Amino acid sequence: KQSAYKLSFERIAKVKPMIQNVVSTSDLNTILDLKKIALKAKNSEYNPKRFHALILRSRDPKATALIFKSGKMVCTGTKTESEAKEASLKFLKVVKQAGFTKASLKSYSIRNIVATCDYKSSINLDPIFFGYRDQCMYEPEIFPGLLFRPNKTKIVVIFFNSGKIVITGVNSTEKLSK
Repeated sequence: KQSAYKLSFERIAKVKPMIQNVVSTSDLNTILDLKKIALKAKNSEYNPKRFHALILRSRDPKATALIFKSGKMVCTGTKTESEAKEASLKFLKVVKQAGFTKASLKSYSIRNIVATCDYKSSINLDPIFFGYRDQCMYEPEIFPGLLFRPNKTKIVVIFFNSGKIVITGVNSTEKLSK
């Protein structure tokens, strides 16, 4: 019976994920005056009473950056690792053009990739839960998805009865394809 559960799961696991969001972080290597940048930059938003980071948006690649006074930057909204790097460099250029010429992209890393899949058929979550009980959390009365955490990883896969699957906690496309 146990192997039948694993077989069902392995068939579902072959569905190809589509990246929805790539989150990267970096350090601009300088202390910043966020108000000064906001006044000079297009597509910026800075309201320190509401949120203490400067929000910058880019259309191509489509991305949003949260830039903090410390120089730390979080870039989100891109669909590929290369777009994330491109967007980070674009935001760095905006900061430099606002007068912070010593700013540089330091400690750049991809922190999270969110991907989705569609099995195109409903998924019976019970066999996955019973076959991988030690790696799953499933309480349909509280949340309709089954949370699966593969052994010794930070990855979380959420399976829904509808056949939709969400994968998060991956930091490279190579790990995503595994």
